[in-house]
Amino acid sequence: MKHILTYILLSITFLSYSQTNADKDVTSFSKDFFTYNASNYIPELAKDMDTVFFNRYEDQIIEFEKEDSAKGITKGNVLFVGSSSFKKWLNMEKDLFPVPVLNRGFGGSTMPELDYYFFRIVRPYNPSAIVIYEGDNDVLAPFLTPEVILKSFDIFIQLTKQYLPNTKIFFVSIKPSPSRMAYLKKMQITNKLIKNYCKQDKNLFYIDITKQMFNKNSQIREDIFINDRLHMNEKGYKIWSKIIKKELLKNL
Repeated sequence: MKHILTYILLSITFLSYSQTNADKDVTSFSKDFFTYNASNYIPELAKDMDTVFFNRYEDQIIEFEKEDSAKGITKGNVLFVGSSSFKKWLNMEKDLFPVPVLNRGFGGSTMPELDYYFFRIVRPYNPSAIVIYEGDNDVLAPFLTPEVILKSFDIFIQLTKQYLPNTKIFFVSIKPSPSRMAYLKKMQITNKLIKNYCKQDKNLFYIDITKQMFNKNSQIREDIFINDRLHMNEKGYKIWSKIIKKELLKNL
């Protein structure tokens, strides 16, 4: 298991620099991964793998903790957690006003890494709601199949229900981007699995931001991304803010 989990994070790191690798499903990993659950996930991961790979964004987590130590923790906000699409949303507080938000997006994170850091960047804030954006980087790793990403999401839900039982959870769909067209099908399958999962619980919500990111010719819009064709510009975040704020105000 240690070697498998190590390979996952290595895959994410190396594949992020290449968009040409074909999608691969490895069912043996999925079977092993499903042995984890919310009660044993953190200690078992720490025991089974070299956590240096899960700790690749440890410096950012430490910065969050330093900020909390200096400013104190305000509880009850809407907590945004996930990867760089949240991290780079610098105008989030303004864009989503009057929703009280706290942004804890970090690096190019994956859903398993968010699970790993649950007790440090989720639980302490006792949020009224959690908004998640993960999967954009998960799809780069062949071993992180849509089913395994769903299981990672399920573990996050289990942890939240156990430690933050009154907290609502919103999952923002994995976005299409010009630089990751090769992974679009895998993203769409993952989105569908998580959408169906969310329908089973009144405190889970799936927010679809994909439709408005395509033009009238069903092509991904180039004008809403910065030069890397992966991360969004202000115009892209305006699309997100309109959709996400509407869903939050309607359901909180």
